[in-house]
Amino acid sequence: MQVRDVNGTQLAVVTPASGGFARHSHDEYVISVNVSGRERVRLDRASFEVDLDEVTAYNPGQVQSCTTRTGEGVAFTCVSWYVPPGVVGGLVGGAAPDFSRPVVRAPQLRRELLRAARHLAVTGGDPSGSDCLGGGEVLALVEERLTLVLLRLLDLAAPGLARRSPGPEPGDARIAAVLERLRDDLSSAPRLADLAGEAGMSREHLVRSFTRATGCPPYAWHLQARLAEGRRRLRGGLAVAEVAHGLGFADQAHFHRHFTAAYAITPGRYRAINI
Repeated sequence: MQVRDVNGTQLAVVTPASGGFARHSHDEYVISVNVSGRERVRLDRASFEVDLDEVTAYNPGQVQSCTTRTGEGVAFTCVSWYVPPGVVGGLVGGAAPDFSRPVVRAPQLRRELLRAARHLAVTGGDPSGSDCLGGGEVLALVEERLTLVLLRLLDLAAPGLARRSPGPEPGDARIAAVLERLRDDLSSAPRLADLAGEAGMSREHLVRSFTRATGCPPYAWHLQARLAEGRRRLRGGLAVAEVAHGLGFADQAHFHRHFTAAYAITPGRYRAINI
């Protein structure tokens, strides 16, 4: 089993030797998607099938087991995310709720969990050392995406949940202060923990409130602001390497990847046609 710590939670890629799981339980919520294979799950007194486009959400203490089916020569593998009740409680602003639906069809959420696992896999367990995205940005991206996955899953698997906010929401002056801080410093990627601490909010509450106010979480918003500033500097004639360094990207290749993904043109080509 490969396990990565993400802000007090654990994301794991699991390939059981037996092809399934004997009866067991966890102190955490267990949110899982299958990478390969299908499973027949027994959860407390219920049983159900889980397909490849579905997400399972089990509550702490529930007794689970499963048998699996795969193609010939293919090992059953799943990605499981273990989330302590305190993290969920912080996200909803109250007591951690129970998921009332243990399995939901949610292909987009499945893709997000698989993407998070891939991002962390390339770091070899140390997100700060990623050569793929640079610095601690892998961890920032994964934290934000997983928080949004959990919010959406609560909507799907805990319908009717009345969330109680631990403070003012989108019009909150604290969000305005975070936006000002992000606008004022485009020289490096922000740390979610620092932003949350300065705002006097939990990381989960910050991601939720910021996303509701702006349409995207803090790191993603700041990345786009840095890329937009990069366009302006390239139009001004600065060299690509100088722009990448000035905006806090790990290296020129890192800036190149993000810029090309956002604008469908390389920064070198963009500079050449705009000066």
